[in-house]
Amino acid sequence: MADSTFSKISWTEFRPNRSRLTAGAALTGVGMLVATAGVGVLVYELARAGRSWTGSWEVPPTELAHRALRHAQTATQSAARAGRDAWSSYEEGVS
Repeated sequence: MADSTFSKISWTEFRPNRSRLTAGAALTGVGMLVATAGVGVLVYELARAGRSWTGSWEVPPTELAHRALRHAQTATQSAARAGRDAWSSYEEGVS
């Protein structure tokens, strides 16, 4: 079996500068903390603006949700009734 190029590499010569690696890791950590803080401020402001915006509506969002749910339930019941009636009339026609 032929030797691969990877096995011919002398890994004893690979010596990264530890102080630069440490500085890079520290800067990455600080950057992650700053990014996390930025995301927190962003989410807070979007939530605050959303609450303020929906608070100015004439109909509260919970009432809109209840109306949509009742509408969906009524539509489901009507569709079920129509399907049941269609199935019954189909069975009567086949018999």
